[in-house]
Amino acid sequence: MSLSLSFEFLLNLLHEYGVVDAEQKDFIESRREYYESQYRAQYKEEPFITELMVFIAQSEKMDMSEDMLLRLIAGRAGCDFEVIDPLKVDAQLVNDTLSASYGMSNLVVPLRMQGEYVLLAMADPFRSEVIEQLSVITNHPIIPVVASAKQIRSIITDLLEFKKSINKAASDFTKDTMSNLEQLTNISSGTNPDDRHIVNAVDYMLKFSVEQGASDIHIEPKRDNTTIRFRLDGILHTIYTFPADAHLPFVSRLKMLARMDIAEKRRPQDGRIKIQLSDTVEVEVRASTVPVVSGEKMVLRILESGTHIRRLNEIGFVSTQLSKWRESMQKGYGMLLVTGPTGSGKSTTLYSTLKEIASPEVNILSVEDPIEIVLDEINQIGVNVKAGITFAVALRHILRQDPDIVMVGEIRDKETADHAIQAALTGHLVFSTLHTNDTAATVERLIDLKVEAYLIASVLNGIVAQRLVRKVCPYCAYERPMSEKEKITLNLPLDEEYNIKDAEGCVRCRHTGYSGRTAIIEFMPITQKTRSLISKKATTEELRDNAVMDGMVTLRESAIRKLADGITTFDEIVKALYYE
Repeated sequence: MSLSLSFEFLLNLLHEYGVVDAEQKDFIESRREYYESQYRAQYKEEPFITELMVFIAQSEKMDMSEDMLLRLIAGRAGCDFEVIDPLKVDAQLVNDTLSASYGMSNLVVPLRMQGEYVLLAMADPFRSEVIEQLSVITNHPIIPVVASAKQIRSIITDLLEFKKSINKAASDFTKDTMSNLEQLTNISSGTNPDDRHIVNAVDYMLKFSVEQGASDIHIEPKRDNTTIRFRLDGILHTIYTFPADAHLPFVSRLKMLARMDIAEKRRPQDGRIKIQLSDTVEVEVRASTVPVVSGEKMVLRILESGTHIRRLNEIGFVSTQLSKWRESMQKGYGMLLVTGPTGSGKSTTLYSTLKEIASPEVNILSVEDPIEIVLDEINQIGVNVKAGITFAVALRHILRQDPDIVMVGEIRDKETADHAIQAALTGHLVFSTLHTNDTAATVERLIDLKVEAYLIASVLNGIVAQRLVRKVCPYCAYERPMSEKEKITLNLPLDEEYNIKDAEGCVRCRHTGYSGRTAIIEFMPITQKTRSLISKKATTEELRDNAVMDGMVTLRESAIRKLADGITTFDEIVKALYYE
C-alpha cells in the first residue's frame, strides 16, 4: 500500500514519535476545520498540509518545529531533508525543467545535478507520479528530498518568475530598434504596457538581494549574456545569468530609479535609490555605472536604513575601547578619525556614532560624497562638483550654519584637511575618515597633507583603525587546537595550548563556514604625552610604541581576541592583517 501525505498521516506520525499523545491527537483531529479557517484568516492563503500542522503546533504550544516535522516525513519516505540554499540552486536546470504553474501546483523544484541524478525538492515526497513525469522530462533519474513548501514557492518565484520577466522583456524590447531613445525612455518610465516585465524582474532582484543579506549587486554585461552577482559577507556569488538582449532595459530601469541620465552610456554616473520593500523594510541603494567592453556595468551598494543603524556595541569594539571612544565623543570640540582601507566599515562606525550622540539639543551637519545613509538626525550635504560643492567649499560655508558637530565624509586633500582642522580649533567636534593602515600612521598621513604637527596635536581626540572579518557560522562551528605553524604566524608561544574555532560549512552558511561580519578595532586615545610626541614630529613607530605602553589594544591583539573568543577563524584574521 502506497503512503499518502495527509492530515491523518501526519497526526499518526507525530503520535508514533511521541510528539502528541492520544488525547491531543483526537483533540487536534476534531478541530481541523477551525485551524484551517484560522490559518486562512492570518495568512490569506490555503495552507499546505505541513504548513497547517506547524501552525497547529504553534497554536497549541507543541514542542515541534517545521524542520522536525519535515525530517520525520523524510525518514518515513526514505529520503533526505534539505534546507534549500537559493544560491546553490541550478537556475538553468529549474528553467529548463518545469513551468512556474507546474512547480507551484505540485510544490516541487529541481535543485541541481548530483552525478547522473537530478536532486528534486518536494513538499510531498510520496508523489511518485510527479517523480516519474520529471524523470521523463529531464531524461535523468530523480533523487527526491523533502523541503519546506514555503522555500519551494520562494525558489520558483525568485528564479522562474524572474527568468520569465527577463525573457519577456528581452523579446518585447528587441521588437523595436535599439537606438530608439524615445522607446528607451518609455521603458524606463513605466508608461509602456510591456514595462511590467522589466519592472517585475528588477523588483525580484532587489527583493531577493535584501532577503539574502547582500551588500552589493554587480550587473555585468558579457558578449552573449548578463551576469548578476551578489556580495555576501564580502564574497561575490553568481546569482543570475540572462540574455544580453535584456541588459539595456534592465539597466535602464535601474538608472531611471536612481535618477541617472538613461540616454548617457559613455560616461560613469552615480545615483541613489530608496526602496520600500514592505511596511517594515526600507533600504537605501547607491548606484554606480561605468562603460565596459560589452555595455554598461552597474554596481548597487545596499546600505543600512537610517532606522536600522547598528548600535556601537554591535560593531566590534572591545569594552575598554568602546568606553574610551565614548569618552572622546563627549568632548565638545576636537577631531575624531576613523581609518582603514576601502570596505572596512568606516562609514558604519561613523553613522553609528552620530546616531548615538544625536539629540534635539545638538546641530549635526555632514559633508559626504556620496551620502550613504540618510539619517533624520543629521543635516547632510552631498558633494556636487558640477554645482561647485566640493568638500572644501561646503566646509567653508558649513560653519555659518551654527553646527555643534561636523562630519566630513573623507579627508582627501590639504584644503579639506585645513578646513576640518579649523572647524575643530574653533570649538566644534569633527568626525572624519582617512585611508591609513593603523592609528599611528594617521598622524604621518596628515603631515603628508601639509598640516602642521602642532595643529594635529591640538585638535586630535582619538583615532580608530579597523578591518572587517567574517564571523564563524554558529551552526557548523567546531573547536580545534591551534597548529604550530599558526602559532608561529601569530608570534604566540609554542609551548602553550590554544583552542580556536573553524567551521565545516552547512546549508545555513551556504557551505562557507561563515555568517555575518564584525570589525577588529584599534583605538588610540590622544593623551598629553601623545600630543607632545606629535608636536615633536615623532615617528609612526614612536607613536605606536607609546600608545601600546599606554594600554592600546592593537589591530593584531583585537584580532587574536576575536579568534580566542571563537568569533572568527585563523584564516580570516590572517587575511585582515596581511600576514605573509
